[in-house]
Parts: sequence; C-alpha cells; structure tokens
Amino acid sequence: MSHVTNPLQACNDVFFKPGSVFEALKTNNNWSWVPFLIVVIVAVLPNYLYFSTVDPIWYVDYLINNSPDFADMSPAEIEGVRDFIPVKSLATWGSLGGIVGFIIINAIVAVYFNLVTKSDEENLNGFTDWYGAMWWINMPILIGSLVSIFMILLSNDGTNQIPVSIVSATSLAHMLSVDISSSWFGVLNAFRIETLLSIYIGAAAIASWTRFSWNKSVLLSALPTIIVYTIWIAITLIN
Repeated sequence: MSHVTNPLQACNDVFFKPGSVFEALKTNNNWSWVPFLIVVIVAVLPNYLYFSTVDPIWYVDYLINNSPDFADMSPAEIEGVRDFIPVKSLATWGSLGGIVGFIIINAIVAVYFNLVTKSDEENLNGFTDWYGAMWWINMPILIGSLVSIFMILLSNDGTNQIPVSIVSATSLAHMLSVDISSSWFGVLNAFRIETLLSIYIGAAAIASWTRFSWNKSVLLSALPTIIVYTIWIAITLIN
C-alpha cells in the first residue's frame, strides 16, 4: 500500500487507492478541510451556472406547467407559488440550498457510519472523524459536477431554455431522457453514476478504520443508498 503524504495527493489517490488515504487520515484528520472546500465549491457550480444561464421566466413556467407537484393546484395557488419563487435570485438561493443540503446530509450519514462501526471494539473513530471522512467519500461528486458544467455550456443555444435534468448530467434521469413531468424524475434525477464510486470509497473507509471484512464494509457503505432509494421507489409506485 503506497504512502500518502499530503492532502492534495490524497485528493487524487482517493479515487484510485482510497484505502491508503484513509490509513493516512488516521493521523492526519485535519486534511479533511481540503475535500470539504473542494466538494462544497465544485458541487454547487452546476446549479449556479444553470440558474445564471437559464431564462428564469421560462424556467418557472416550465416547472409549473410540467411538474406533477403542481398538477392538483388551483390557478390561485399556482400564482401564489409563482410569486413566492425568487426569480431574480435563483442562482444564489440554489447554491446556498446545495451547500446547506450537503452539510446536513453528510452529518446524518456520518452519524450512521459512526453507529454501525461501534461494534468493532478497536475502532476509536468518533462522529467528527466520520464527518471528515464524508467529504472524501463525496469526492466523486466532482466528476458529475464537471460533466454537468460541460453539458450546460454546450446546451445553451442562445434561447437560455435548458432542460432541468442537465444540472445532473450523470443522473439516470438525464441519461434516460426522463422529463420532469414524469413521476420517476425525482428518484432517477437523484441517482447518479458517481454514487457507486462513493459507495466504494465509503467501503474502503470502513475497511481501513475497522476490522470488518470487505464484503461487510461494502454492505454497510451501500445500505443508506439502498434504504433511501427503496423507500423512494416504493412511494413512487404507490402514487
């Protein structure tokens, strides 16, 4: 196993040799500020670029006319929603929402990782260690963000009417051309190809910081994703 000597090297190696990175983090937990800043900044760029580029009036009309969430609303309720949407500051609010969302979701998953690894008596890592690890686990988000940014720039034909799914260009919704009008758009738009790489890196973290087998580590890493999408799919089928 190669030796990781600095956080920048770790940012590269986490994609190819994640086990080495988490071994290094046992004594260098302050490195996690680096992926935190990278993930937070790069992950919100597609949202910011999209809402800075798209015609806001067209976007709001498209959302209201096509999303199933508005199907049962009265004209008065729809107008209330239209007035509530911050048309002129969609880019700012979209970016802030993304940052806050990442911070909260990572905290929740860190609690899960902390709890499921407590059964290993030799595991001394606490919540803050796992919260730091979450930013390394989420580094694959960079891949999806960069692809989305590239696709947004390519898709702007001058009308500034860009499909919503392109913000998540590596999602199943975009790759399968599922429109926002579909009840399956939400779950398919949320699942991205890089999610599988994050599960792999999460398994490497568990395997490095505990005595769990690799198979158990993969299962524990994948379990939150499996549970969330199973429930989401079940709700979509019922509705």
